[in-house]
Amino acid sequence: MNLTDWAAIVGALAWLPPIFGGIRAWLRKPKLQVFTQPAPEIGFTTKGPILNMKLAFAVTNRDLVITGVRIHVTHESGEQISLAWQGIVQHMGRISYPQVGSAPFERESGVLALKVPQSSVEERFIRFQNPEFTAKLAEYDAVAVRRLVHLRKTSALDRSFLQAQEMSDVYSFIRHDFPWKPGSYRVSILIESPEVFDVVGTEYEFSLSPLFIQRLHTNLEQVETYYAAEIFPEDDAGNKSPIARWDWVYPEMHPIQ
Repeated sequence: MNLTDWAAIVGALAWLPPIFGGIRAWLRKPKLQVFTQPAPEIGFTTKGPILNMKLAFAVTNRDLVITGVRIHVTHESGEQISLAWQGIVQHMGRISYPQVGSAPFERESGVLALKVPQSSVEERFIRFQNPEFTAKLAEYDAVAVRRLVHLRKTSALDRSFLQAQEMSDVYSFIRHDFPWKPGSYRVSILIESPEVFDVVGTEYEFSLSPLFIQRLHTNLEQVETYYAAEIFPEDDAGNKSPIARWDWVYPEMHPIQ
């Protein structure tokens, strides 16, 4: 072998560490398994369409940091509702009370990230809402709040404000953005992380019956009640204002093989 041959061999060997490093990284790539409860909680309130669901995460190879969870809920007609996580409820244990016995102790918080360790299964109750609805509603709410603040400053605020144009616009937007329909829905769970990872257990389906839709539709009647209680917690006689009572449905959800 001449000098040129040895130079070629040395050059080829220089590529081995990056190649082996790439293979090692691929073999150690996190593999995430997603588990869900069999019946999600579906609703519609002044926060728009809502899907609440208990999720459990298990990872192999190494820990994984989740920085976002989104859900695409697609009706059989093709219409899609996009939801993003807004809050997490974590079960912390149980507290004993002398008079009533034990009760679950839970902590709810906003969410930035969730670490899933290899050593355990992370289980959370996650609240999902539509960011586009939230952003648009905030615009209508801001207009109504400016009017509300002005009336309070001038001591001119009374219950007629609940029928003012600014509030009517809020009610109208919420009622016209009701998205749920009878029929089957496909649920796609999208996990976000700064790391490269594999994931399974993210495709599901459920159906909403006409009865379920009827129950959810009754929530539209609670919109004005909600705002009335928020703006006027008590009536002129000092009695507490009625609060909105939202109806929820719990359809069976099955994984898509």
